[in-house]
Amino acid sequence: MRILFVHTRYLQSAGGEDSTLEAESGLLRMKGHEVDILLFDNADTVKGFTGKLNAGISAIYNRRSARILGRAIERFKPDIIHVHNFFFTGSPSIFFEAKRYKVPIVATIQNYRLICANALLLRNHKVCELCVKQSFPWHGVKYKCYHDSAIQSAVVGSTAAIHKWIGTWKNKVDMFLAPAYFIRSKLIASSFNVSADRIIVKHNFIADPGFSDGASRQSFYLFVGRLSEEKGVETLLKAWLLTTNKQLLIVGEGPEKDKLASTYGHLPEINFAGKKNHAEVLQLMKQCRALIFPSIWYEGLPLTIIEALATGTPVISSDLGAMQEMISHQHNGLLF
Repeated sequence: MRILFVHTRYLQSAGGEDSTLEAESGLLRMKGHEVDILLFDNADTVKGFTGKLNAGISAIYNRRSARILGRAIERFKPDIIHVHNFFFTGSPSIFFEAKRYKVPIVATIQNYRLICANALLLRNHKVCELCVKQSFPWHGVKYKCYHDSAIQSAVVGSTAAIHKWIGTWKNKVDMFLAPAYFIRSKLIASSFNVSADRIIVKHNFIADPGFSDGASRQSFYLFVGRLSEEKGVETLLKAWLLTTNKQLLIVGEGPEKDKLASTYGHLPEINFAGKKNHAEVLQLMKQCRALIFPSIWYEGLPLTIIEALATGTPVISSDLGAMQEMISHQHNGLLF
């Protein structure tokens, strides 16, 4: 089978969606399928005010992206197209173009962008579902949920809403893939308005990282992830102040790093280790007592938790979203 993956990179460094794409395309190649990858990049369109304005408009329908996909279809002649992320540069135009060429298309939904302006169902450090059942996220605009801007929130919300109104999600995509049953249930019960039989669950996966038994464990606890609000790192650090003589290693970079490091970095129990490569992260997972996952939003199916469990590392996680599917309390970890 000839499979064309289509994906749009975010502005920040590679994350879970990029890793999922790499894993899926690699496995399919290993199984003998012909695979090609068409990448778009949001960094190409958001330089300066004009770039951001154009990016917002083209996010609704990007003619250039449609033409690029058309040329890729003519060159590669895929049997199926699998879209991972189409916000913002790819845009829903790619679904129209795939239909024009009569190529079946599936799309993976890794977050809540189609029913929430900021994609996280999160506001003021708390879960927020005000817009879930609304065809347009009016509350998202009111509360400036995307980049603290009413205008940008309206543009992002319009991208999802317009294509609900004109039936793009119902008529241009053959199947949607959700990485967790939690995400599927949220989409089914929302204004997304796609029938349940066209939203199926396909879990994320990883290569086997190797198992570590208790004999090789050290006394520290580990956090791995982006240092941003939704990851709940500050919640973790505030709680850590209540512990006694327990070491916490923070691995990762992000917009909150400087603030967190200046507030908590002087404490002897807390070590900010910065960014580590994948091999180093896996080695730390095999050495720590437990991975702590304090996310405050409805995560999809975090690869970090999958990797920790695969190495035999227990996970202490917030009791939210897909984490409830992954962690059996007091069996392979703890939920709080």
